[in-house]
Amino acid sequence: MATEEKEQLMGDAVDDRPNACRIYGRLIGGDTVRAVDEGALSRLLTINPGTPAVARENRQFMLRAARTLAREYGVRQFLDLGCGFPTGDTPNLHEVVTAEQPEARVVYVDVEAEAVAVWRHRLGDTKNVTAVRGAVQDPSAVLGNARVLATLDFAHPVALVLTGVFPFVPDEDDPWALLGRFRDATCPGSHLVLSHALTSEDWPVGAEEVLRLYREEIQPMHPRLERDVLRFFEGYELLEPGVVATPAWRPDEPVAPELAAFKRAVAGVGRRI
Repeated sequence: MATEEKEQLMGDAVDDRPNACRIYGRLIGGDTVRAVDEGALSRLLTINPGTPAVARENRQFMLRAARTLAREYGVRQFLDLGCGFPTGDTPNLHEVVTAEQPEARVVYVDVEAEAVAVWRHRLGDTKNVTAVRGAVQDPSAVLGNARVLATLDFAHPVALVLTGVFPFVPDEDDPWALLGRFRDATCPGSHLVLSHALTSEDWPVGAEEVLRLYREEIQPMHPRLERDVLRFFEGYELLEPGVVATPAWRPDEPVAPELAAFKRAVAGVGRRI
């Protein structure tokens, strides 16, 4: 990555309010937060000390799903929309899939300039993997990006990865239609990997305080009913076990019944029909 390009991306990243992408990065074990994030993060953990566990469950689902698609279904192309920051203590998506499919191609996309800059620095000249700045609300710009088109061949199956992204897209932006535009750019046999927070009645005590904190200080969240999450899979055939509590999707080890029943967030993988 050219120095001037990195400096431009990092310069665009300056802000004066807590950032949801950086906070998520810290929740899954990274060192991404800045001083401006610390107060909101501290309040979040006070309201709900279990938040890091839920964030890590989301991350682990993504890795399990990506590994499953590469190993069992031979998927070699992945478009990770809303990828966030790379991690250091756990594998990243491209590391998981290239272990199964050495020629796999991966594009990381995020609206946060800082995250893209970190990815490009981290990736260096890694073959067949790149990072681009783009918003899930602008499918045309993402799908038409030169780096995306140079890396992925949409005439062959592509796995769309959207884990924990659409809770930050309001209904008025019609996230289902946005997903449909990405889906329609892929060919039959492509896949969707998706997780989504459910509405607060499925959360523990403190849910409304968490949503208020995000709304007032960080970035508004839009949890949804499970039936509305299922709508994202229109045009896809769900792989077993369907849409389930995030840790219960093909776990590496048995999951306690109470954890499988606890649906603060759900996840699923579909194959495009």
